[in-house]
Amino acid sequence: MRILFTASLLSLAGALCAEELAVHTSDAKPIAATDQQRWAAFPIIASSPETGQMLGGMLFYFFPVDELGKQASTIDTMIYGTTKGQYGVQVSPNIFFDAGRYRLNAMLSRSIWQANYYGIGMDSPDAAEKYKSSNLQGVLTLERRFGDDFVLDIMGLYDSNDITVQQGGMLETERVPGYDDGTYNGLGFEGGYDTRDNTNSPTEGVVVRYRYAKYASGLGSDLEFNLQNWDVRHYRKTEWMKDSVLALAATVRRTNGEVPFRYLSSPDGTLILRGIENGRYRDRDMLALQSEWRFPIHGRFSATAFAEAAQVAPRLGEMTAGRFVTSLGAGIRYALNPDQRFNVRGDLAWVDHGVGMIIYVREAF
Repeated sequence: MRILFTASLLSLAGALCAEELAVHTSDAKPIAATDQQRWAAFPIIASSPETGQMLGGMLFYFFPVDELGKQASTIDTMIYGTTKGQYGVQVSPNIFFDAGRYRLNAMLSRSIWQANYYGIGMDSPDAAEKYKSSNLQGVLTLERRFGDDFVLDIMGLYDSNDITVQQGGMLETERVPGYDDGTYNGLGFEGGYDTRDNTNSPTEGVVVRYRYAKYASGLGSDLEFNLQNWDVRHYRKTEWMKDSVLALAATVRRTNGEVPFRYLSSPDGTLILRGIENGRYRDRDMLALQSEWRFPIHGRFSATAFAEAAQVAPRLGEMTAGRFVTSLGAGIRYALNPDQRFNVRGDLAWVDHGVGMIIYVREAF
């Protein structure tokens, strides 16, 4: 049995200790800032063949809100290191203003990582070659909400990558785009219909969104390519169990141009096809289908059962029903901040003939 990712129970134990001093609010409106949970944290203690031992932590700050049930602005911070010389730090503010009509979301990360390259396509071999990348990445998104249901995002994207590949390996000999150092700058937009009652863990609503990003030499990008993403989701409460939710999602991702191999379409193993190694399968286009049943257990604890399938191909028209990779599993949730439905999740899956486990924050979709 192949373990793609194993995480210590200390990560969940740390989550249980996070900010238990917060005072819980009643159903009254408005609520005082002093009565709201402001901080949450938990440690990252994990191991895998790719990383060796991993240690780190995540810290979350919640801005106060003036109305019970209103989604709070947040700042997420994560820092980690591994015994194989992999390091990373990431800061992600997510700020709502003007009564929620605008949202400013940013991500800044610095990482040094050793990863595996398996080649392109669903028939890529199980044997991989190592490469090492040093990245400085930034994303800045301004979102405008029109009424209750429609949103439009404008995005700026930056990625500076120093990469070291295996001499004589596939990346170097085939001169795969992105095999050498590069800077990739892009602009994009995303918009559509979004009626979710909460983006951390929705219980009802529909999402139909489209995203387009263009990386161009005129913006300072070393390679010219574009990315497109269609995302459809549906959430509804069920009659099977009180407070349970059925979540369904379909994602289509397409790429064109001289696409760096790290930007090709691939299930990441954290949000799509949970438990698989990030980059195990990659190609120009991807189709992913996801379903999940979410239900409460007791107090801050809840659970899920999920089924997912994904496939990559040079073009969507070349996909066939028998080539999907599936992920079947279940998970446990612990509410770091119940009022904001802000969960840490642990998911265990049978995926690609092996067992994979993920511990992360917020729902997969």
